Amino acid sequence: MPRQQNKTHQKRSAVTKKAKKHTLVDRATYTAAIVEPIITIPQAADIFVHHTAAGISLSSWIGYELLTVVWVWYAIAHKDRLILIYNSMYFVVQTVIIIGGFMYGARW
Repeated sequence: MPRQQNKTHQKRSAVTKKAKKHTLVDRATYTAAIVEPIITIPQAADIFVHHTAAGISLSSWIGYELLTVVWVWYAIAHKDRLILIYNSMYFVVQTVIIIGGFMYGARW
C-alpha cells in the first residue's frame, strides 16, 4: 500500500509542477487578449475624430468580424474563458470600426 500512495503523490506533484510552468505563459496570454483589442481602439477613434475612413477596407473588417463570431461560438461551446474574453472585446472594437467605415466612406 505505501507504494501506491507514493505513485499517487508523484502524479499530484507532476500535475502541480506542470501547472506552475504554464503560469507565466497564461498570464502573458491573458494580458495579450486584453491589450490587443485595446491597441485597436485608436483606429476606431481616428475614424470618428477625423470623420474619414479612407484607409479602411470594409470587406476586411467585416471578414474579421465574421471569423470572430466563429471564435466566440467556439469559446462558448468549449467553455474557454480566455478565447471568449479576447474575441468579445475584439468584436466590439471591430463593430465600431465597421460602423465608422459605413458612416465615413470606407472602401470595399
